[in-house]
Amino acid sequence: MALVGALALGATSLLGSYPLAGEAVAVIPVALATAALVGVLAFGWPRLTDSPQRWLTSIMLFVFGLAGMGSTWMSIYPPHLEWLPLLTGLALLWAFVQNLARGIEASNAVANVSAQVAGVVVTLAACSWAASFRLPGDESAIIIGLSAIFLAQCASILPFPARYTSPLAIIAGLVGALIAYSAWWYPTQTLVSASIMGVLLGGLVAAVDRALAPIAVGRFHARSPRRSPNRSKVREVGVNLTLGATPIALGGVVVYIFDQLPLIFPMI
Repeated sequence: MALVGALALGATSLLGSYPLAGEAVAVIPVALATAALVGVLAFGWPRLTDSPQRWLTSIMLFVFGLAGMGSTWMSIYPPHLEWLPLLTGLALLWAFVQNLARGIEASNAVANVSAQVAGVVVTLAACSWAASFRLPGDESAIIIGLSAIFLAQCASILPFPARYTSPLAIIAGLVGALIAYSAWWYPTQTLVSASIMGVLLGGLVAAVDRALAPIAVGRFHARSPRRSPNRSKVREVGVNLTLGATPIALGGVVVYIFDQLPLIFPMI
C-alpha cells in the first residue's frame, strides 16, 4: 500500500509538471494525491494508536489535514506553509478539549493527547509535498525523494530483524535517489544533495519502521483484546495504511528543504 502511494504521488507530480491545459489543471493530480495521503493518515492513525474515539479523531485529522492542504495550495508566495503553525495550535486545542470531554477520570488521557498531537504533526507534514511542488524549478527533488522512499520501504519490509533491514533501508534510499538523479534530465539537485537526501530519507523510513512497528503489533489499551473480529480487521487495515503513509508524509519535509537548497546554496 505504501509503495503504491509513493508511486502514485510521484506519477501525479510528474504529470502535474506539464500544464497541458493551464496551471489550474496541472495541479489537480498532485492535489488529489496529497488529499488521498491525508485521508489515509486520518483513517489509519487513530487505529494505530488505539484511540478511544477513533472516528472523532479521524474527523479531526481529516479536517485539519485538508485545511493545511487548502492553505498550501491557495498561498500566493513561498514558503506556502505559513498557515501550518496556526492550524497546529488549533488542532492542539481540539485534542485537549476532546480528551477533557471524556471526563477527568478517563484512562490513558496523556497518552491519547500525545498520540493525537503526533497524528496532527504527521498529517500536516504531508502538506510539504504540495508546497514543494509549488516552489520554483523542476520536480527533480520530489521524484528523487519518492524514489528513495520507495526503495527504502522495499528494504524495510524484508522478513529480517530490524538490525538488518534498517541499514539496508538507508542504502536503498541512497540507491533510489541516485537512480532518479541519473534518470532525470538536467535536475536542479546536485549529486551531493541527491545523495544526502537519499540517506536521510532511508534513515527516516528505518526510524519510522522501528518506532511504529512495536505499536502496530501491540495493544495500547487494556480493553483491546476484547475487540470483535471485524474491528480487529479494520484496525489491521488502518495500521498497514499508516505504517506506509507516515514515512511518505514526513519525507515531504525533507524533500521540501532540499527543494529550496538550490535557491539558497546553488553549489550544493
